Amino acid sequence: MSTPPEPAEAVEAPPWAPGQSPPPAVQTWPRTSRPALRIHIRGRWERCPVIAVHRYQDGRVAVQVDVHLDSDTSYQARAYRWNPDAMRIVAAGDPPLDP
Repeated sequence: MSTPPEPAEAVEAPPWAPGQSPPPAVQTWPRTSRPALRIHIRGRWERCPVIAVHRYQDGRVAVQVDVHLDSDTSYQARAYRWNPDAMRIVAAGDPPLDP
């Protein structure tokens, strides 16, 4: 029996800036009914509520989430490049808000 591969480490996505490319399409959710992901960060699986998904015209996708990085009591907002080897969907949430 083979052992499952080690999960990939999530990679932070740099913020978009004017002049780089057309702005991404952004999908957001109500704060009370967000989807959630488990993301492999710093060698641990972290449960992260999704704030927004950024879809770029060149096909890149970044997921902006709330994550506990340096504290168990406060969240930090971070964006990570979508990678199914580093992320697992754990809650679907309600449909996204209209743009």
